[in-house]
Amino acid sequence: MTSLLLAALFAVKVTTPDVVENVRQAIHNSANQAWTETLLSGRATFNGVEGRYALQFQPGGPFVQTIQGALGQTFGSDGKEFWQIDRTGASRRLAFEDVDRTEAVILLLTDRWIDPASRVNATLEKPEPDRKMYRIRIKPIGTGLEEHITIDPETWLPTSAEFEIASSKTVVELSDWRTAGDVKIPCVAKVTNEGLTDEFRVDTLKPVSQPDDATYSPHDNTPADRTYDTSKPAQLETKRAASGHVMVHPLVNGNDIGWFILDSGAESMVIDSAAADSLNLAKVGKEAVVGVGGAVQEPFRMADTFTLGPATMRNVSFVEIDLHGLGDIFKVKIAGIVGYDFFRRFTVLLNLKKPLVEVKDSDTYRLPDGAWTKILFSTGNPAVVASFEGDRQDWFRLDTGASGAVTFHAPAVARLHLLDKRQTTPASMAGVGGQTEARVGRLAWFELGGHRFEKVDATFSLAKTGAFADRYLAGNIGQDLMEPFTVVFDFGGSRVAFLPN
Repeated sequence: MTSLLLAALFAVKVTTPDVVENVRQAIHNSANQAWTETLLSGRATFNGVEGRYALQFQPGGPFVQTIQGALGQTFGSDGKEFWQIDRTGASRRLAFEDVDRTEAVILLLTDRWIDPASRVNATLEKPEPDRKMYRIRIKPIGTGLEEHITIDPETWLPTSAEFEIASSKTVVELSDWRTAGDVKIPCVAKVTNEGLTDEFRVDTLKPVSQPDDATYSPHDNTPADRTYDTSKPAQLETKRAASGHVMVHPLVNGNDIGWFILDSGAESMVIDSAAADSLNLAKVGKEAVVGVGGAVQEPFRMADTFTLGPATMRNVSFVEIDLHGLGDIFKVKIAGIVGYDFFRRFTVLLNLKKPLVEVKDSDTYRLPDGAWTKILFSTGNPAVVASFEGDRQDWFRLDTGASGAVTFHAPAVARLHLLDKRQTTPASMAGVGGQTEARVGRLAWFELGGHRFEKVDATFSLAKTGAFADRYLAGNIGQDLMEPFTVVFDFGGSRVAFLPN
């Protein structure tokens, strides 16, 4: 009987307004009084670790989502700016794909996508006859996000959604809908990306008795897990690898375990598997590490201290990666990578030509001359605006861990027709997750930090997955374009300076 009823249903032409209105009526109950502010609380499994969960939000868009645990994080928005407090307690404003990824999930968990005032365009896709479901495609105005929501025609409630960012698909499953004021809220949500699933289970739904807009304001907290010893020299012991990468020599839990790559383009601190085992570092949870060829799942390894020259971090979480293969390329054993967490806590000065690396206390450092340039962060990677042939301007990742001059991401190559009438040769790029195809050619000019480079050798990615399939940034700036400068990285101040050598 049910199958006949569904067959009759799909035989009738249904329009986008019909489906959207049916969903809206299923979610909203006008007989109940709306809550000015809602607080959901319960449990979470996040990055493979169990913890507590809370989501507080207002109908207009402000929200704070808190995951407590060894690898917990907080995400929020005041309705205009999106922000995050990461697993180490460091805050940053979100931009690029981080905004779209966060909003895609929050639109579902708070029902905001169905609100007529939310500035979300909704379009009905063709029904799926085999699953007897409707799919709605939504596009928040002013973003590059496109999300596909599956609707159950028996309940008219969303059951799942999916969206793709930088060729990486995320699937959100929704269930256990319960009443919160005049709406129903999904109290179980499973978010799967790159093979890892985070799960949020709500136990309690209640209105907030005393709403406070300050709850949703961006945070600018300075992490307290750092110390700076002014009695030690700021200049570090360094070595330049055969690949051109700059390496430094830190101590982990007071132990010398080898050389680390200094990499402004590394989202996390990284430690080699064997090096972590030699220190008996505890394993906690896991993370999907996105590299050139795609993503791999790796555990976190926890250390008490990480010391680099005068700078020390406490309670450090490393992502474990087998770096054994890099030894053949670098001609030296690599024990780890110094990434975002360190750059976020200290000011780092890098002169690639010498090479020379200095670490300064961010609280007291002052730029000797020149001016600061604003940076935004793309999943923990600093991005700056640069100019290039055709009088174009765009955002590029600033990556001290990348050799060469500039690599254009595949979407920018296609969008800007960068291979048209350009003489190129085939190439491949290898890294975490495998390798991808590319073309190598000559760019007429590229300008960074006020310095114009003529006839620049450039790589044009053809990647379908991984870091170089990113559509949010135009590309990746490597070491060759940073050599004329001493580059001053101040992640805490969201800025960088290019001081001519």
